[in-house]
Amino acid sequence: MPDILTVDVSGPVGLGRPLRQTARVFLPEDAAQVHGVLCCLPGGSYDWHYWHLDVPGHHGYSFAEHFASIGYVVVTVDHLGIGESSPADGPPLRLDHLARGDAAAVSEIRERAKSGALHAELPPVDVPFVGVGHSMGACLTVMVQAQQRCYDAVVLLGYSAAVDNVFDTDTAAGALEERIATSAAGVRALCGAPADVEVAMVDRSLVRGLFYADDVPEPVIAADTAVQAWTPIYASAEAAAPGYATRYIENIDVPVFLGFGDAVDLSPDPWAEPASYRRASDVTLFVLTGSSHCHNFSTPRARLWDRIAAWLPAAGRSGL
Repeated sequence: MPDILTVDVSGPVGLGRPLRQTARVFLPEDAAQVHGVLCCLPGGSYDWHYWHLDVPGHHGYSFAEHFASIGYVVVTVDHLGIGESSPADGPPLRLDHLARGDAAAVSEIRERAKSGALHAELPPVDVPFVGVGHSMGACLTVMVQAQQRCYDAVVLLGYSAAVDNVFDTDTAAGALEERIATSAAGVRALCGAPADVEVAMVDRSLVRGLFYADDVPEPVIAADTAVQAWTPIYASAEAAAPGYATRYIENIDVPVFLGFGDAVDLSPDPWAEPASYRRASDVTLFVLTGSSHCHNFSTPRARLWDRIAAWLPAAGRSGL
């Protein structure tokens, strides 16, 4: 099992109470030959298990182990209010709170990697540091990079920037708040959550067609459902609201890898997505045939992982 790392993010988040985030560190077999560090953020209803799912009788559902096996340090970070990170007590957590926490955690992880303090078996490494995010985690990866420039490159999976182009995305505060409220109503419906509840569990039966293609084995779906995480409703609603992240996307100037499933995913048009990253030095699009939104549990998942692995060396170095 991976080692658990805890980071104090109380000051940067600024909510006036102690806050910590947990991360898990997966090492390659030869820690002296590290190609890069991948810092992975999960989407809504997920914690670190999105990147490492153990399914008895079904092997190969761990993104983290796959990349560790080819020479990458993989660090999976649980957002605030998710997994073993500080619970979401007090006022509702906004997406900006999660982004500030993630940025603080990622910054410390990067410094620890450089100094040799990330893991007892890992010497100091000066290698590309890449942000990897899925769905809401991809939105947060964009926010972290735009505000803190933590990464040399980013991999954004199952997150649509082009959705802003097919909706009325008036950037006035009132218009955005209205879209967030509409989005929140949708999240509450998926969770069966009343208006006074701020965190809840998604009813996975309502998103089965979005999350999994028809050929995903039932034991994989059951294992994934068994470890699902709480969903912070307001933060999830902000991530899903068209136009929310536009101001952050416009500041991304490092290499970008965009990944989507072709069966069903959150982008209305994956081939339109690269145009949103106009300052990026490189934009690569990959559409995974036979996958729905949760690519890591799809039958052809290794094709996506191998495509990312082929892209990383040049992209990470060019972002340094």
